[in-house]
Parts: sequence; C-alpha cells; structure tokens
Amino acid sequence: MDEKVFRKILLGYDGSEDSEKAANLAMSLAQKYEAAIVVCHAFGHMPPTTKPSEVRRLVNPVVERISKLGLTVQVAMPDALPAQGILDAADEHQVDLIVLGVRGRGTFANLLLGSTAERVLRYAKVPVLVAR
Repeated sequence: MDEKVFRKILLGYDGSEDSEKAANLAMSLAQKYEAAIVVCHAFGHMPPTTKPSEVRRLVNPVVERISKLGLTVQVAMPDALPAQGILDAADEHQVDLIVLGVRGRGTFANLLLGSTAERVLRYAKVPVLVAR
C-alpha cells in the first residue's frame, strides 16, 4: 500500500483548546511531509464590527509558531459560517488534508462531536483529521 503524502494541510483554527491540539497535529504532520499549512478561520458568524482585523489577531500567534518551524504558511479568512468556510478554503487552496478540533468556540457543544467538525467530516472531499 502506498503511503499517503500530504503537501498542503488546512488547519481549521478558532483559538479554542481543541483547535490548539489540531494546530500541534498539523504542524507535526507538516514537518514530517514538508507540507505547507493553510490556517483557516471562517468569520461569518462574528459581528461585523470584529471583521477581519480581530480574526487576524486571533490567528497571528499560530501563524508565527508555524513560521518559526520553517514551514510555509498561508491564512484563509472566509466570510462564511465555520464549516462552509473550511470546506470552501480546502477547495480553493487545493489541500490534501483538513485538520481541526473536535469542538470549537461555538455557543453549544454537541454530545460527541462539534457541529463544525461533523459537517466538515460529512462533506469534505479530502481526508479529515479531528483532534481531541
């Protein structure tokens, strides 16, 4: 069986504890495969007064951590609800893998899996790794 090679990884990131776990996994995989990382934070659910500079402040620390590892990093900030934004960014950036946390900063948590992770798992065209 051929080993899967990832060249570009999309990290769904919202600053939550689970998205930090996802960031660590994405960075580890990116180092192993010499892959680029696309940090994605969809902000369509946020009030208009917080777009996009607030989002940039949220993702800057993880972008800096990735850069310090010598990895190529891009930022995607789609103006869409989180699941759709992640899916759209994955298509736009032609990623090979999506990595995200099991639950984010949503206003409610599903019992087993966050609603964003569930939707991304259901509709993604590429493999999805969900961090716990």
